[in-house]
Amino acid sequence: LSRGGGIRPGFLSSAWKDGEQTMRHTLELTPRLRTAADLVPAGARLADIGTDHAYLPAALLLEGKIPYAIAADLRHGPLLRAKETAAEYGCRDKMGFRLCDGLSGIAPEEVDALVIAGMGGETIANILEAAPWVKEKNFPIILQPMSTQAELRGWLWRNGFLCLREKTVLEGETLYSIILARQGGAVPMTPAEEWAG
Repeated sequence: LSRGGGIRPGFLSSAWKDGEQTMRHTLELTPRLRTAADLVPAGARLADIGTDHAYLPAALLLEGKIPYAIAADLRHGPLLRAKETAAEYGCRDKMGFRLCDGLSGIAPEEVDALVIAGMGGETIANILEAAPWVKEKNFPIILQPMSTQAELRGWLWRNGFLCLREKTVLEGETLYSIILARQGGAVPMTPAEEWAG
C-alpha cells in the first residue's frame, strides 16, 4: 500500500462559472495525511520525507497554506510519482524533489517545518539521528509512525524534543498517531507514557 492508502485521494472536478466550464483542482487527503497536514504551520517551507506520491505537500500548496515544499524519497519510483502529482495539480514550480536517504539531501536553511509520515518509529528516529541539525534548529516536526511509537517518543524526549501535541486518527480500521514536536523543553517520560503517548 502507498502512503495514500493505495487509493488515489485526489480528484479533478469541473465547475461552471458564468456559463463557462472551468477546471478546479482539489486534492483530498486521507484522514491520516490530513491530520498531519493540519499541523504544518502556515507559511512554512516544508520538507516531506518519504513523500511517495507527494499528496501532502501538493494539497498544502493548492490550499495556499505553504509557499514551497521539498518532496524527498529514497527511491526513484516514489519520487517519479511525486513529480507526476505535482505536474497534475499544477504545483511543480513550487516543489523541489530530492532523491536522498532521509534528510541527507536537505539543508537546514531550506525548510521551516518537517513531515515524516508512513514509516516505522525506529526508522523515523534513525532519520532524525542522522541529521544533527534537526536538534539545533527550533522548528516543528510532524511525525506519523506506522509502528514502534513508544521507541520514537522515547527517542524524542531523550534528544531534547518536546511533544507539543499528539493526535490519534482512525483510517479504515486502524488508529494512527500523529506527533507534533519541537526541540527544547523536553519532559522525561515513563515507559508507560512512552507507550501510551
